[in-house]
Amino acid sequence: MPTLTTTIEKAAQDFAATILAAVKDASLQELLALQVSAPTPRRGRPPTTKKRAGRKPGRPPKGGKKTSAKVVAQKSTAPAKKKKRKINFPKCSVPGCGKNRYARGNGMCGEHFKAAKAGA
Repeated sequence: MPTLTTTIEKAAQDFAATILAAVKDASLQELLALQVSAPTPRRGRPPTTKKRAGRKPGRPPKGGKKTSAKVVAQKSTAPAKKKKRKINFPKCSVPGCGKNRYARGNGMCGEHFKAAKAGA
């Protein structure tokens, strides 16, 4: 009785021989058709190449800005902007209130400070 390893090796050799025979029998056109696949079709309208009538040459489209080569060069060499860091302001000391503290409110937000001041 053959072992599992010898059975797998024989099956792999038979498979490889079948593939090689198919490639040898195939024509050049068939092999090239396998290599080059058609691009996936795009959805939507294709871009227009015609100039629209009524627009003066050299003017940017509506809503667009005309950028010079100098501006483009400056943008490409400009360093990346720093990310703004999020500041976690201290919260109101009254339980259940999630508002930020008032500057001179003794640890309370504006509403609770005014209420405490009016009640006192």
